[in-house]
Amino acid sequence: MRAGRAALPALIAALFVPATAAADFGPIQLVSKSATEQAATATATAISADGRYLAFQGAIGGLKGVFRKDLETGAVEPVAAGSAYDPKAPAADAAAPSISAAGRYVSFTTKTALDPVDDAQVASADVYVADMSASPPAYELASALDGSSQGLAYSGSGGSVASGRVALSADGRRVAFCTTASSDLASGSIEETSTPAGQVVVRDLDTRETTLVSAERDPESGAMTGLPVQGGAIVQKAQLPLLQGAALSADGTTVAWLGANVHRQVPLAPGEATAIAGENSSSPFPYDEPLWRRIADGPEAPTRRVVGGEGSPFAGLTERNTEFNAAEGWLGIAGIEGVPQLSADGWTVALIGNPTNATNVFVADMHGGLSRAEAVRQLTAEVPFRPAEPEKTINQEPYVPLNGHVYQLGVSANGREIAFATARQKFPLAPPNLVSSPPGSLGLVELYLVDLEDEALLRVTQGHGGPGEPSLAPTGSGLAGNGAGSPSFGAGGRLIAFSSTASNLVEGDGNEAADAFLAEDLSEPPGDGGASISPPPATPSPAPRWSLALSAFSLPGGNVRLVATVPAPGALRAHVALPGSARRRGVASTSAEAGAGGPVALTLRLPRRYRRLARTREGVYAMARVSFRGAGGRPLHGDLEVRFHAHRREGRSKP
Repeated sequence: MRAGRAALPALIAALFVPATAAADFGPIQLVSKSATEQAATATATAISADGRYLAFQGAIGGLKGVFRKDLETGAVEPVAAGSAYDPKAPAADAAAPSISAAGRYVSFTTKTALDPVDDAQVASADVYVADMSASPPAYELASALDGSSQGLAYSGSGGSVASGRVALSADGRRVAFCTTASSDLASGSIEETSTPAGQVVVRDLDTRETTLVSAERDPESGAMTGLPVQGGAIVQKAQLPLLQGAALSADGTTVAWLGANVHRQVPLAPGEATAIAGENSSSPFPYDEPLWRRIADGPEAPTRRVVGGEGSPFAGLTERNTEFNAAEGWLGIAGIEGVPQLSADGWTVALIGNPTNATNVFVADMHGGLSRAEAVRQLTAEVPFRPAEPEKTINQEPYVPLNGHVYQLGVSANGREIAFATARQKFPLAPPNLVSSPPGSLGLVELYLVDLEDEALLRVTQGHGGPGEPSLAPTGSGLAGNGAGSPSFGAGGRLIAFSSTASNLVEGDGNEAADAFLAEDLSEPPGDGGASISPPPATPSPAPRWSLALSAFSLPGGNVRLVATVPAPGALRAHVALPGSARRRGVASTSAEAGAGGPVALTLRLPRRYRRLARTREGVYAMARVSFRGAGGRPLHGDLEVRFHAHRREGRSKP
């Protein structure tokens, strides 16, 4: 497939269009510290919905376990912790915190019997909720029998575990967890028929109701039986700890989990159950698929598939992602956070999956009446890899990470923002449009944010030296490959808490280990739709921020719409090149005048010789370098990958 040497003739029209305000994050703050010391390590961050408190797992002040920080006063207090110098110290193993909306309650997992009366099986893990309004904190055992405060009894090793960040309802009174050992959950007595391991459960601390969420479905009637799933409802592999767990929506109505033995929990299309069972017999991993259940609708509410549909486990996904590996299912990969994440009302599901090769980010709308094609949207994709031959490298640059996994994600309460962690530096899907520059060189895993309303994708993490600086590990630390993780949203999505092993996000980070950080969106919040007239300001308005923002998306006919948001009147110049060309020759150069600050829309038209390539599944990738010169500021430059891809807008009629 030859690119040719002819220049791309470009027809550019400058149009002023309404602007949408993408997030604009201020300097990153290191928050895993007290007034006197920095934490030795901090991971598994969870921020309260009001943005006041942050829970994290780590070590500080000679203690190890789970802590809560008051972001207003700076005070750090232990939720459940023991001596950092004794690995067997009580509560030193406390992990996986979640926090209520106002920060009063924190849930976590520990093997320590913090309630020695009701938690009689001291060697097993259990889930607790700490009431931080008491001093010291008051503990409630969440992994307890229905209608009782008595803890579950387990057969063999294991116990109950909660998923960090997503286990606790907003009011702190309902907790989702999973059992990892056979228990008396459903029978009420371990001597009777025990409940198999791997069940999904919700506990109401006020009513003492313990609800089995992962119930079997009657294959004949289709009704939910209320019986536990034989063989387990979740993936149970020691090498895949991040796949076992469950998420609870903030309003407590909905639960999501990565399901195993899906044929026992949801209806399958003809032939699916046989194909899955046949693959499982020789596969090192069980087939898995994300599942969703709205428990607020009562015991008859069905468990539903998030990405599956009629015809195959992934039928209905877009053409960008149609392959299916029945041996591994939706995920089945070690080191990837497999628990789906829920919006506050439970109707939006954000999740990571890999039905093709590397993992990608998807978002699903679980409202009824939608086909899977309408409900499930893919937000990231791999850049197709091509052999390193000059005529076959138009779609990739060998020195830039094209693929690799997405490791962890989080979703805001309203379902509008999704944060995810990856080392990739190329994002070919548009929209969402990359509006910030990728790292200038290779580094650690970075945190990115997708704003589904603005269709914007931007990098959150960056070195304190500037936007082009990547996240870097401490010299000689051996942390290469690690980086950002455990994103959590607060303050209406305007705060993102996360952990990172990077040492250059803030100046003075000297512990050479993971820390908890906070990023704040400083952009103008959206208004409420009202209108008013106010007196003119007494002082002149501040000068606009001197920066250049770029975004691009493919038009149905194969052209590209490039939008440059400029700070003032001035001259724009765009230079387009095929990134894989041997000499990186420019194939198009054009310019336009901006009459005022704001967005300028440029249409890049693909010449006839390239239109056949634009109709392929990959399309044609090119790099656009945009320069701006205006009075009153320094010249601005930005690079943006553009994709010429002819596609149809499904569901829309032709004009």
